[in-house]
Amino acid sequence: MAKEKKKKNIFTFFKDFFVDVKKEAKKVVWTSKKNLFKYSLATLLFMLFICLFFVGTDLIIALISYVKELIG
Repeated sequence: MAKEKKKKNIFTFFKDFFVDVKKEAKKVVWTSKKNLFKYSLATLLFMLFICLFFVGTDLIIALISYVKELIG
């Protein structure tokens, strides 16, 4: 015989859901403030480097294009 699924009412479903969420939240390992600052700074510096790289590349391409127009 096939197993019959017992239907849960909506309140039991939400109660079980939030109990499980609370259990999982207790397993989360939060980083320290020192590490958070270090990783945030590294991310910002990397973003600045990438930004400057693309701005520089764009300026070089624009300069080459401008020189090409002047020459011929």
